[in-house]
Amino acid sequence: MSAQRPRRVVYISYDGMSDPLGKSQVLPYLTGLAARGHRIELISFEKAPNPTPFREPVAPGVRWTGLRYHKAPTVPATAFDMTQGALTSFLTAALVRADLVHVRSYVAATAALPLCRLARRPLLFDMRGLWPDERVADGTWSETGRVYKGAKAMERMLVHEATGITVLTNSMARFLRHEAPFRDRVRAPIHVIPTCTDLARFTPEGPRDPGLEAALAGHRVLAYVGSFGGRYLADDMARFYLAWRRHARPARLLVVSRQDPEQMRGVLSAAGVADELVHRSASHAEVPVFLRSAHAGVFFHPVTLANRGAAPTKTGEMLASGLPLAGNFIGDVAEVLAEPGAGVALPDFEDATLDQAAHRLASLAAKPDAATRCRAAAERWFSLERGLDAYEAVYAGLGEGPDRAWPRG
Repeated sequence: MSAQRPRRVVYISYDGMSDPLGKSQVLPYLTGLAARGHRIELISFEKAPNPTPFREPVAPGVRWTGLRYHKAPTVPATAFDMTQGALTSFLTAALVRADLVHVRSYVAATAALPLCRLARRPLLFDMRGLWPDERVADGTWSETGRVYKGAKAMERMLVHEATGITVLTNSMARFLRHEAPFRDRVRAPIHVIPTCTDLARFTPEGPRDPGLEAALAGHRVLAYVGSFGGRYLADDMARFYLAWRRHARPARLLVVSRQDPEQMRGVLSAAGVADELVHRSASHAEVPVFLRSAHAGVFFHPVTLANRGAAPTKTGEMLASGLPLAGNFIGDVAEVLAEPGAGVALPDFEDATLDQAAHRLASLAAKPDAATRCRAAAERWFSLERGLDAYEAVYAGLGEGPDRAWPRG
């Protein structure tokens, strides 16, 4: 699918391109859109000591400018970043005669507002989820604090100013349109585009890590991939593994993370099976290789307002790698895992629920066509090509047309 004509786009991301998130959830989209004829000027905020290039070509049609990210003190540092983002976006947009500004999350959107207002350029607000509420959920901010209240005021302003809004889940689109306290300020069409997966990289077949294969040989492997912290229920995932090992023998828990899984290890140690945890730290390029040594996956998040908008990257990556999943009721996870053979969604973490879900997941993982079914679910929900089609449709009719849900077909 192609837009009516190629667009000249200034894309601003507060996530750095040297970070795993930038590599997996920004660059694939931008290089894909550029391959379809669009011209992208990418502005990102990079943590020290990562490079800060100036209009460096990173793919045909994509030039990258990196600004230095500042962390503390929080409010002045963020204000400084927004100021340098606003100035850089002004200069870049003038240089390339930009047609539109595409921003990823709140800080980038606020930095782009002066440009969009003064130059009258459409603003595509890639909202993702409810960022202020995510910060409360992970323990960074207080719901009664001034920083949170200021961010919520920013949220109301951005949804009012945006020409188009994209979110990650159908659940979040419904919330914005029908339930949010600021729903009367949402003027733009809302489009659902989940965190898509590069299906050419994440596949059931392909190279495996010899050392990991040897460590896991003969075992039924449950995998977790990604970070730890307030947004992830490490204790409950470890408890789920204890249920898994009752139904999939002999078992191992594979954790692919740059962080030490100390919480999981503590739960397994109390059960006397700490030696069954296998930890590997991996770059984003190595993750598909490690996942091919697993048989199923797990991820649990707290059920919060913020997680109505959550579409964990790991969902598409593990399904595309042929792994049925155990997840819980956040975002559209229950709908995704209702696909034939895709996995099981847990309504709670009671012992009986964990045991029943582990039994069901072990049965799904043992089926001869398990990988084929999971791959089909990934293609229906998380195809990067479908995501690019959706972004092109938004670019072509920015600010026009009705809301668009993410269809499964």
